[in-house]
Amino acid sequence: MRHGLTNDPAVRETHPYVFPPFPTIQPALSRVAGVQYTPFSGAPGTWAAVRIRGSSNVTGNSQPLYVVDGVPVYNTEVTPEEWSGAEAFYRNQYPSAANGSFYAGITPHTPTANPLLDVPVEDVEQVEILKGAAATARYGMQGANGVVLISTRRGADGQAGPQPLRVRYAGWGGVQQVRQRYKVLGARAYAELANAAAANNGQPPAYSAAALNNLGEADRQDQVLRVAGVQSHHLSVDGLHGNTRYYASADYLRQAGVVDGSDLSRYHLRLNLDQQLTTKLSLGLKASAGQTDAHYAGTEPDAGPLLQGALLAPPLEPTGRTGGSPYYIDPLREFKFFTRAPRTRRLLVQLSATYQFSDALSLSVRGSREQADARELGYAPDDIMAPAPNLVETGTSTTTSHNWVADAALRYHRTFADRHALSASLTYLRQQFGWALGHDEYYTLQSNTLPSAPPQYYSFRSGYQEAVKGNGVHSPAVGVGYTYDGRYEVQGSLRTDAVFSEDYSHSEYRWFPGGQVSWHANKEAFLAAATGLSDLTLWAGAGKTGAYYAPDLTTHYDAGLRLGVLGGHLTLDAEAYQRRTRHAQTMLVSSAPFQSGSGQNFYYLSPDVTLLNRGLELTLNGTWQLGPLAGTTSLAAATNRNQVETVNSLTTNTPIFGLEAGQPLARFFVYEPEGTYPVGSPNAGQLRYRDVNNDGQVDYLDGHYQGSGLPRYTLDLYQQLRLRRFQLDAQIDGLFGYQLLNSTLSALDTPTGFANSSPRALDYWTPAHQDASVPQPGARQSYFTSSQALESGNHVRLTQLTLAYEMLPTGPRRASVWVGGQNLFVTGHYRGFDPNVSSGGSAPLFAGQDASVYPVARVWQVGVRGSF
Repeated sequence: MRHGLTNDPAVRETHPYVFPPFPTIQPALSRVAGVQYTPFSGAPGTWAAVRIRGSSNVTGNSQPLYVVDGVPVYNTEVTPEEWSGAEAFYRNQYPSAANGSFYAGITPHTPTANPLLDVPVEDVEQVEILKGAAATARYGMQGANGVVLISTRRGADGQAGPQPLRVRYAGWGGVQQVRQRYKVLGARAYAELANAAAANNGQPPAYSAAALNNLGEADRQDQVLRVAGVQSHHLSVDGLHGNTRYYASADYLRQAGVVDGSDLSRYHLRLNLDQQLTTKLSLGLKASAGQTDAHYAGTEPDAGPLLQGALLAPPLEPTGRTGGSPYYIDPLREFKFFTRAPRTRRLLVQLSATYQFSDALSLSVRGSREQADARELGYAPDDIMAPAPNLVETGTSTTTSHNWVADAALRYHRTFADRHALSASLTYLRQQFGWALGHDEYYTLQSNTLPSAPPQYYSFRSGYQEAVKGNGVHSPAVGVGYTYDGRYEVQGSLRTDAVFSEDYSHSEYRWFPGGQVSWHANKEAFLAAATGLSDLTLWAGAGKTGAYYAPDLTTHYDAGLRLGVLGGHLTLDAEAYQRRTRHAQTMLVSSAPFQSGSGQNFYYLSPDVTLLNRGLELTLNGTWQLGPLAGTTSLAAATNRNQVETVNSLTTNTPIFGLEAGQPLARFFVYEPEGTYPVGSPNAGQLRYRDVNNDGQVDYLDGHYQGSGLPRYTLDLYQQLRLRRFQLDAQIDGLFGYQLLNSTLSALDTPTGFANSSPRALDYWTPAHQDASVPQPGARQSYFTSSQALESGNHVRLTQLTLAYEMLPTGPRRASVWVGGQNLFVTGHYRGFDPNVSSGGSAPLFAGQDASVYPVARVWQVGVRGSF
């Protein structure tokens, strides 16, 4: 089934749906039932996970196929998971006992900016989401995660008839702020907790009575977070002159990040031309070029280590530590002494030709080339022992990717005897892509051979390179459709994806059939008297899809009901589906200590996993009028049950990463707490965990998996109200039935007496308060993850709110002003910055992880639109 959003006034009549002023269209996709949008973080230019009808793999790329103006694009990038490596987030998932840090790894990231930044929302005419079994089967081994079809604007809005040159401008500015901050202790509470920890460990007070009365307060979140500005400008010209239809635009976005030292600038140009050479032959050119420049404080664009360091830093100024290098003394060294500066350039060119042999038969050919290049410079101190370290260039990261597509389609459509409608298509697609990445680091070491000799400096350089050239994919396909008397409809397709080796000595063929039958019952004679019934369609579909260069094979079944009443003013879509994926992409990273006892050895496991997704989707749309007040209401709700059906070929019977038959993906490995040890115990005041197997000790065998980071339920409510010249648009989203694990919150809830803590840590164990769940200050730190550390992610969000006033409402000259906001409120009890982030990237296995990454900002906006 197709589900769409459109800017086309021919579709939305005089009140078109205007895409909210987000940097990309992705946040608006959640308006379609069964679509979940989760950004990796709130950093400018961040990537996002878009999941359609659950997850069809374990650790692979779960992003849908993006098709812009008929061409698959943005799907051969060097993704954050490919850049950082498969084991990157694994090292971050659990605390490190070796260094006492709760942040032992990195979040997935890449020098390449989110590719959807290459499609400014003002350039978008229409978005369609294909999620049904028959529709996605037409895309073969690229359709397993659903398909997002994006159509950019054409001259004169694609309408017939001459139109003179039209100039349009849309611009807005705004202020961003952190919606919710972590609750941490102030200077006095922290110092008193540090004294309690010192007393419990038999040490003198960390702060004397005089010092307690003379503490310098330091709000670390204030030091790294800020109120930031954002502005966007989009200028376009379009028209239809003779047989030439044209659209050209220029776009500029400048976003300062709410983490100080971060920002993003986007520059983008687009040109769309359509030329009707003869009555039968038409040519098309679509070209776009864009550049994004960004700056990020810290070692990672998502700012996880930076923000964790700030949150755990003592809230005192000065810290009380003296001597040594400022680099080691400063608790904000990640913020002050490291920065990254990535740049992404992207070019997309498409040429097309269509020849209309007759009203029934046409031939279309198309060719496109996509090129993306990214380069990131890293800066770090040249000498960390210097009193004032200088920042110098210490690393260069590069990625490049290219993708070219050629396709041809022969289409036939004709109606016989006013009852028999026949359609057929024969298509061929050829796609070739490649990408490369590289990273170089350069640093200097100082060596003193003799006390009296001058220091010696040695320069070193290290790095790695990797390149992938995808073998060409040949994809012939055939499709047929037949409709009898407008009542009974059947559609079928068969696509094969053939992958050849470079010398064509070896080939692999995969077949992807699909089909759907529909009964348009409202056109039956026995319902002819039901004048208010505009639609009553029952349908069922089936299809197979796969994943690019992977063994995945998904068998998809769905069925639904579409109902339209009150002359089409109220419509209902209800759908049910089942997707079974065999040989789901799974690359697990496990570790074992070296025999020397120093360090760990990482090794890879690839079990054979079958996944099952089942769900229900409901979409309710209505248009109504109450006197001068008119409205459009849309409600989209969905449920998805994702579970592992079978797991084979594991080397152990113990579930690795929670992969267990009958259980969902993205489970968390936790231990069950049993309070604290009582007075009289050698471990009095320390946390106690349940000895599940009763072997007299608590170890890995006593842990278990529970919960899931993948939402079970999604909800979206879109409301548009129109009263004379005023228009109000609101989008509300909700995610329910999932948990989050935030290791920074776990650290803050532990009263170490060294790092800062949360207010929860004040409810700690004492001989008079032995029923506390928080250990006594200064107790030996536990590196077990308690089940109590899992937090509910359930929330409702006011994603977008806009109030517009039309100053010039009619004719070719139109102008309006508007005010609005994004992420204005988020309900729920989550204590981190935001409950909808994915620090583990798009891999379903790591959903629900929050590494205290960059906050998703609340934005206040004011803007203007006009055309003349």
